[in-house]
Amino acid sequence: MATQSWRLRIQMGRALRQRYRSKRLAFSLYRALANREPIKARQEILLALAWNAERAAAADAIRLLRLNLPVPTENTFVQRLWQRCLLCCGLRMTLLWLAWQEKQVSRQCLQVFRIRQ
Repeated sequence: MATQSWRLRIQMGRALRQRYRSKRLAFSLYRALANREPIKARQEILLALAWNAERAAAADAIRLLRLNLPVPTENTFVQRLWQRCLLCCGLRMTLLWLAWQEKQVSRQCLQVFRIRQ
């Protein structure tokens, strides 16, 4: 029983770290897109999305700390590369990628929570 709870804690920590990184990347992408956006209404929407992503990342950081797991400190090289590439692709492609990324991370988190139940 202890081995199963330890394994679950590891899986949950992995999913939360992935979600945290994803939300931090989304935050930086939304902010960068907002800074480039000439239309004020879109800029405000992108800043609101950035704020929501930052808030979700902070909630995940708290969850990780409650599990006594380390919070990732920096974006990885791959994440920085994705960020640069996506910003070159423009607003529409970046938003589509962020939606796809959110779906992938959510699916991973749901699998962990299904195992828990």
